[in-house]
Amino acid sequence: MERTNEEIEKEIIEYLDENSTKSSRPGSSCALGSCKDNIPRVTPVDYYSDGLTLWMTADPGGKLENIRANPNVSVGIFNPIDRSKENRSIMLKGKASLVTYREQKELYMDIITKFGMLDSLKQAIRSGLIDKQTLFEVSLGEDFETKLDTLLHRQTLIEVEPETISLLIMPPGGIVERLVWEKEE
Repeated sequence: MERTNEEIEKEIIEYLDENSTKSSRPGSSCALGSCKDNIPRVTPVDYYSDGLTLWMTADPGGKLENIRANPNVSVGIFNPIDRSKENRSIMLKGKASLVTYREQKELYMDIITKFGMLDSLKQAIRSGLIDKQTLFEVSLGEDFETKLDTLLHRQTLIEVEPETISLLIMPPGGIVERLVWEKEE
């Protein structure tokens, strides 16, 4: 039976919601593919879904440089394959844009609040986990507010607007079904 774009979209959104970082479901993985000067880069990331739009956080580095140079990205979302049960995965192609605290403070704060990222950041500071991180080359400061402000200025949000999404459904011992959603022009 042929499915409509709307039916496929509904099934994809359900999968994204069930497997996003906000669901805290163990086992699902997300890989962000970016490219600059014909050199590809794939980075494991957490993602949060808002309908078909994906949001990710990023520290300074290669993926941000790539997106600034080339906003075309791909995203893979998957769980380890278990051939004894149905497996599902997502392959997405889309455009990425960067949202920073410095340049788009209201949107930035809305997104990190909506998905619980702000609460997680605050908890990591309060628990001392942030102080134990060796990822940061800069001093975060001594007091809570200074640490939070430093982290908010350091992290960038990546918004991925999909152009096409393929949902692969692999039943045990069966034929793979590929549902393709395409952005309407």
